[in-house]
Amino acid sequence: MNDYAESNNLDVTNPAPRCPVILLLDTSGSMSGQPLRELQSGLEQFLKETSDDETASMSVELEIITFGGSAEIASAFAPVCDIADMPPALEANGCTPLGEALKLADSELKARRRLYKQKGIASYKPWIVLMTDGCPNDDYESAAASMKRLGDEGKLQYIGIGIGEEADFDTLRKILPERPGPVKLKGLCFKEFFKWLTDSLKSVSASNVAEQDNVRLGNVTSWADLAGIPAPAEEEECE
Repeated sequence: MNDYAESNNLDVTNPAPRCPVILLLDTSGSMSGQPLRELQSGLEQFLKETSDDETASMSVELEIITFGGSAEIASAFAPVCDIADMPPALEANGCTPLGEALKLADSELKARRRLYKQKGIASYKPWIVLMTDGCPNDDYESAAASMKRLGDEGKLQYIGIGIGEEADFDTLRKILPERPGPVKLKGLCFKEFFKWLTDSLKSVSASNVAEQDNVRLGNVTSWADLAGIPAPAEEEECE
């Protein structure tokens, strides 16, 4: 990792503590059509609404990693308002290299937090948002271990969302911390989810770093299908 290149997107004159956010977005071929269009629209809404809030725009630093065919950095870490000026265009293709994406996200997050420390910048706990509609086609277990551990220890706000009926919730359970565990998106309610994410980050950014764990996040019923997650495979009854 080139810390000099990364520091070009780090405003050391900004006195606000930073909240690093990584969006891990599934752009495999199965997301083509309306799902990808809704995801793109929801992402652009999130970028605009988060940037429009003065406090959140100073704190939230975002990176977008897509995984479809390969894992790629669609937008490198930068203030959310900078990315809002030129949102990445999402394209669907290929399989689902989730392990590759998790490994990249782990490396990027560690580098960003190391840079904050080097520059003496305070930060909130990171947020990782994983959205996927299928089953990974690569080795994900070793790549997932580091972030899962941070989530289990409460050092990371780690959200995993399954999209549609083919989402692999058994794999998501292995990747994510036990709490809150995976959530199923209600239909294609991407805009509702990203509105919740904006409101959550606004609340966190308005809090003191030492008090961030006391921030109450909003209700998820507008976008989460709380009854739609299938039971773990080992608990299903045999016919």
